[in-house]
Amino acid sequence: MDKDEIVDLVHRYSHCADRRLYDELADLFTEDCVVDYGPGFGPAVRGRQALRAMFGAGPGFLATSHHNANVLITFETDDRASVRTSVYAWHQTTEGVTPQVWGCYHDVAMRTPDGWRLAARQLRIAGNENWDADWLPLIDPSEGNA
Repeated sequence: MDKDEIVDLVHRYSHCADRRLYDELADLFTEDCVVDYGPGFGPAVRGRQALRAMFGAGPGFLATSHHNANVLITFETDDRASVRTSVYAWHQTTEGVTPQVWGCYHDVAMRTPDGWRLAARQLRIAGNENWDADWLPLIDPSEGNA
């Protein structure tokens, strides 16, 4: 049951992101979450309000499509889980460019009174196309096979 709820949480994030449901997306995270999309996007965002503000800032994308697979969940305690999810994300810009990324979300999910929520998310990238940004590598040599 807990695994199903966590897998649903991962998929809800993509559903909300692609439909610009940013309030619902922010509600998938804990109040004190830490979200790091990589150095090309600036420092990690801390807190649900800051995450919500980040999604509402700027022109954004005309469209996005996020696809998740291979959700691997390791329970550290009854109320905390490490989650690894393969991701492919397609984006359409106002300039007609379609940047894409392939990688993995490194998440920490926590059980809260409102159900499972993401307490931390870090995006690690295996590859990208049409996206000139600095990324966190999928495999960091200093971490082994993290």
